[in-house]
Amino acid sequence: MYRTDVKQVWIVYHDSSPDNVILGVFDDEDEAYAYQEAVAPDYPNGALLTPFPVPWRATDHSTAIRIG
Repeated sequence: MYRTDVKQVWIVYHDSSPDNVILGVFDDEDEAYAYQEAVAPDYPNGALLTPFPVPWRATDHSTAIRIG
């Protein structure tokens, strides 16, 4: 079942290597921060977290995606 009330997700990712950089996507900010803290020691540069508005579509006229 899909939730329709989600307006933002939190993406946990790393920039320590070019592969498999997204580690998790969460609809709960506290859960995202807890996961970020838990997995950060596994990566040389730690884990990062960015909120991202949803829905997002490639056809949207203007969207800035900043990771890192």
